[in-house]
Amino acid sequence: MTASDGYYVIDGEDRIMRVWGGLQQTLGRFRGHSLWECTPHAEPLFGPHFDEARETGCEVEFTAFYAGRLARRRVVPAGQTLTVYVAPLQELDVRTLGTLAESLRRIEAELVAREPAPLDRRAPGSLQALP
Repeated sequence: MTASDGYYVIDGEDRIMRVWGGLQQTLGRFRGHSLWECTPHAEPLFGPHFDEARETGCEVEFTAFYAGRLARRRVVPAGQTLTVYVAPLQELDVRTLGTLAESLRRIEAELVAREPAPLDRRAPGSLQALP
């Protein structure tokens, strides 16, 4: 992680429990509140990944564009509690039409390069021999 990276921890009801690093400025003041209250319209983007992590008990990684920023998220479950590590990738630059166009090209290229690989959904196994 870089200096601008950070993580947050949410409980089983998606309330923010802890915030660290570069996310302190944006999420720190919302401790105890629902993540969805302070990140409007993010639930359809992040929620399915959070649900998957809780249901499978496995880490889930995804890249999402939200609030003018493209970031990679790694969701680590511990029961119903999730730790979400955020690594910024690109930011939308709206200073001029030229910088906007260039940042959109960079974001598009980053998204194409990070298309999800097929998940390895290995079935839980048993060491017991089959009859």
